Amino acid sequence: MAFYLEHVFTGDRYDLSEGIQVLGRHSSCTCVLKYDYMSRFHALVRVNGGDIFIKELGNNNGVFLNYWPMRIGMGWHEIVAGDILYFGVQLSIDHDGEIPNTFGIFTVKSYEQPNE
Repeated sequence: MAFYLEHVFTGDRYDLSEGIQVLGRHSSCTCVLKYDYMSRFHALVRVNGGDIFIKELGNNNGVFLNYWPMRIGMGWHEIVAGDILYFGVQLSIDHDGEIPNTFGIFTVKSYEQPNE
């Protein structure tokens, strides 16, 4: 199974390859995400077969998951297709204001690889 992040506003897709990916604004990241409140080196994602995990890299803005009010922290946290990741911004489920499309908010998605 392969995974990707899909930006909730623009639909932009970012593939997450097997192994460890570095997410952030810096050009040396394996997954460059240039959105508001993203750190140069923001998070790590580990894809291991059909499993996917994420952890923060000690930045100031954090990573939030599915409207949970706490940052996910620097330990590995399992995520699944359908989860929503917020990079550097925390929103509540009852947020009724306008959200800029420049915020790093993504849905985790997966698709089956064809049999080879």
